[in-house]
Amino acid sequence: MKKVLAGGLLIFVLLLAVVAAGCIGGGEQTGTQTPATVTETKVKTETKVETQVQEKVFVRFAGWSAGETEMKNYEKMIKAFEEQNPNIGIKYEVITQMFHENILASYGAGVAPDVFYVDSAWAPIFIDKGALYPISDLADQSFIDQFYPFLLEPFMKDGKLYGLPKDWSMLALFYNKKLFEQAGLTRPPETWEELEEYAKIIADKTGKPGLAIYLGGFNRYVPVAVSNGAPKPWFEKPEDASWFDNPVVRETLTWYIDLYRKGKTERENQGLTPYVVQPSDVGAGWLGDAFGQQEVGMVISGNWMIPFLADQFPDFKYGEDWDIAPVPAGKEGRVTMVYTVILGINAKTEHPQEAWKFVEFLLGPEGQKELVVKGGQTLPSIKGFENDPDMWPQHKKTLSFKYDQMIVFLWGPKSGPLEGKFSDAMAAAMRGEMSVDEAIEVMKQVVQEELSS
Repeated sequence: MKKVLAGGLLIFVLLLAVVAAGCIGGGEQTGTQTPATVTETKVKTETKVETQVQEKVFVRFAGWSAGETEMKNYEKMIKAFEEQNPNIGIKYEVITQMFHENILASYGAGVAPDVFYVDSAWAPIFIDKGALYPISDLADQSFIDQFYPFLLEPFMKDGKLYGLPKDWSMLALFYNKKLFEQAGLTRPPETWEELEEYAKIIADKTGKPGLAIYLGGFNRYVPVAVSNGAPKPWFEKPEDASWFDNPVVRETLTWYIDLYRKGKTERENQGLTPYVVQPSDVGAGWLGDAFGQQEVGMVISGNWMIPFLADQFPDFKYGEDWDIAPVPAGKEGRVTMVYTVILGINAKTEHPQEAWKFVEFLLGPEGQKELVVKGGQTLPSIKGFENDPDMWPQHKKTLSFKYDQMIVFLWGPKSGPLEGKFSDAMAAAMRGEMSVDEAIEVMKQVVQEELSS
């Protein structure tokens, strides 16, 4: 009897299930319609398309300027770089006074530029302070191998390279051919003694000073000392101050300081035209300006003066009105100074890759071809342009000069501060504010104080 009841209950449940299935499924309506509440659930699928817009990065680039010409050339290159790299903007800043001191101070304030000049004389200080990004971490070795090795040496430490030179220059003698002709001079001076003699002749014959120099200028004096047999100066410890006790150093430093004391002060006291002046004595801002205005017969300066003369004094023509000759020789040979500057990258920059891209653009073959070779800025720092047809003949001529030594501007780990203080002492002696012996003692004391800490 229980089995009969169970079987009937099962059949009833199955019938209910069939009826219920017909109502939920709704696929086919039955004849009997039961009022029902229908709930609809809509599933919405959205496809989100994101468009990534790369934010423009700005790189601050700081340098000094050798004149309006250099500034215009850099502005032209920056424009070309930004056209090729629309997501990188360059902010060009020119610092005219105490460049390296200001850059170092800007680190303390957290506002140092991303890319900036560093002179060879200041490189050790910037490297020791950890201010420079190792360029060997950014550049391929094949790119570095394009540069002249002797220009890289001041910027290396412990196997790392901290910058690549943007160009280089060497000292040469610039002389005014018209003033030489008026003075009866037929060739440039061969020796330092002849340089002074020529300066006197030009002053006496033309009424224009024969030679302009800077007051101070230790680096301009060094070729005189080394070409006469003095060792190259190198100051690494306090005892190195003894370099100034070398008899050749004392003799040549006296001669160099006396150039102005005798050539300017004594001559004017005698009522004569000075045969040596500084630029401001003839109303000029620097040697290039004094020479371009044709106020002096000769100056010793670097390749950076060449584009300045072409741009600012176009009627004063190379070959016709002025020419270039090697720096005069001493008793032991002919020596010149070499100057080079890197485009350093700030070790703390937030944009090292963008900064390197800009540096690579300026320093690579295409950049140097435009800025240095065609623009005539100075001499290219990478190899292979020596016979380029676009190199300015003035620059090419300086490369043809033969020297016994070419000294890169670097006197040791504190060359920059030493150079400034040496020059201050020399300038004071040139103005007659102290004797040569007193100036030498000051310079020795500077070495001892700077290197004893």
